[in-house]
Order: sequence, then C-alpha cells, then structure tokens
Amino acid sequence: MTTSSEVEIIQLPELKFVGIPVTSVFANHDQRRIEKAKQDFLNRIEEIKSIANPSEYVCLGFVSETLFTYLICMEVTELIDVPEGMLGFSIPSHKYGKTRSDEDPYSVIHNYLKQQGMINNKRAVAIEKYKFEDPQWPDKVDVFIPIED
Repeated sequence: MTTSSEVEIIQLPELKFVGIPVTSVFANHDQRRIEKAKQDFLNRIEEIKSIANPSEYVCLGFVSETLFTYLICMEVTELIDVPEGMLGFSIPSHKYGKTRSDEDPYSVIHNYLKQQGMINNKRAVAIEKYKFEDPQWPDKVDVFIPIED
C-alpha cells in the first residue's frame, strides 16, 4: 500500500500525444463510452506515427464543474500525419506529483500536495501511464497530477 509520503515531485518536459478523446457529463457518465474509445484507439494504434514508447499508452484527463475529458493516447516524438478522427497535440513542461498506489492515486497525490502546501494546477492535464502488458488500475499505473508553480 502506498502512502502520501511516497509521492515524488518531478518536472516533465513538453510532451506530444496522438489519441482519441472522450468528453462526458459527470451526472450522466457511462463508463462504456471510455471503454469504447479505448477499444477504438487500440484497433487503430498502428496508424500513429513516431511512437515514443511502444510498450505503454497514456491517458490524459481534465475536468470542469460538470464535464470531464479523457484522452487515450500514445506519446509521440513528433506530430506528423495525425490520423483522421484523432487529436495530435503537445502539453507544455510542468511540475507534477507522481505516484503508483494500491489506493486511489489521485487522493494520495492530492493529500500529499495539501500537506506540503502545494496546489493542483487545474488548467493542466493529469497523466496516467499504462503498460500494455499489465494495465491494471490502480496499482500498475503511474499517475501524475500537475502542480502550480
């Protein structure tokens, strides 16, 4: 079991991604929409060029009061030939709280940030890194939550 003392603060460089987005309303969220988008993504992964790490896929998320967007992606080294129906984009360098936990990693990181007097940068995206060989949530996933400078 991971505790909040096992949160690492790291700086990630600018990262580039290509993937499929899903936006949902919190009140009417249907998890099957994310599962369908993930399956669509996995069926089309060979269309993505310049993959940085073929052993993992990355999910990015951001929220508002009523909506959240989840993007199932591959990190790429350059944004070329983005497949039809997918998004290609980069996120700027940010500082993140990072953990892997048997508990809810989001709660672990948020609790740590609060204890340290740090604030989640709500304008930036959270990152989840999954290994294709064992994508079990939550204990096999690295979670990164952006921090305000």
